[in-house]
Amino acid sequence: MKQIIEIELFEIEKLKNFLVVDIREREEFLEKNIGGINIPAHEITNRIAEIATKENLVIVCSNGIRSSIMARVIHKKIPNANIYHLSEGIFQ
Repeated sequence: MKQIIEIELFEIEKLKNFLVVDIREREEFLEKNIGGINIPAHEITNRIAEIATKENLVIVCSNGIRSSIMARVIHKKIPNANIYHLSEGIFQ
């Protein structure tokens, strides 16, 4: 089984074959983002197929709290992926 790994913003670009999934609300994403796709936390379960084929997923939010929670939710749905969550969020 793969795992959930904490990562800091500067470490993301060292990853290979990854997808950034920003789980903030659309308005937050449009205000400031680091790229990737925006799937608000409350839509993850219904949109899991959009990210299920990636080997490395980086889950981000504003401060790291929501991404930590959603990393566990996503890991249950996609156990064969490495799930990273941005430990301090995009505003660190």
